[in-house]
Amino acid sequence: MKNTFLKTIGGTMLAILMLATFTQISVSAQDIINEEKGDEQTQEDSSTLRNNTRRLEGVWDLTVTVRDCQTGVAIRTFPSTHTYMRGGTMQDFGVGGAPLPRSSGQGVWNYQSRGHYSAAFQFFRFNADGTYAGKQINRVQIELSRFGSGYTSSAMAQVLDAGGNVIANNCFTAIGTRFE
Repeated sequence: MKNTFLKTIGGTMLAILMLATFTQISVSAQDIINEEKGDEQTQEDSSTLRNNTRRLEGVWDLTVTVRDCQTGVAIRTFPSTHTYMRGGTMQDFGVGGAPLPRSSGQGVWNYQSRGHYSAAFQFFRFNADGTYAGKQINRVQIELSRFGSGYTSSAMAQVLDAGGNVIANNCFTAIGTRFE
């Protein structure tokens, strides 16, 4: 009787151990993402969220103004073009580095909340003789107009030398209109 009881207990324990070992546990990253979203974004249904996210997608003509970071006084203005692509990547084509040449910029953008987006992009800078001078990293806050045909933005930029050292911090504002 004692052996039968021990065999039953042993068999049950073995079955529980095997069940725990071979059972798949389902974890969803979406649940974690939803927990991290703010109240305003979680209240939007998925189709509205998708539509709001995509409102920035497309090509934008910009008028960029370099500003004194302390006073906000305009220093110079130049044209630029930004392309925001589905999936969160972007391209920047600007001429603001004159007289020094620069490459096009590559970066990412994110939907923050209704009408608000953020972007970060970088481009390479070159000396007048064509040698590498460093790069510039821009972090942008974008506010889309009510009907999505324009936007305003403000940006902070770090200018780095060829060794990766920060040599300047710049501030910008921009007014964008959708290119159609």
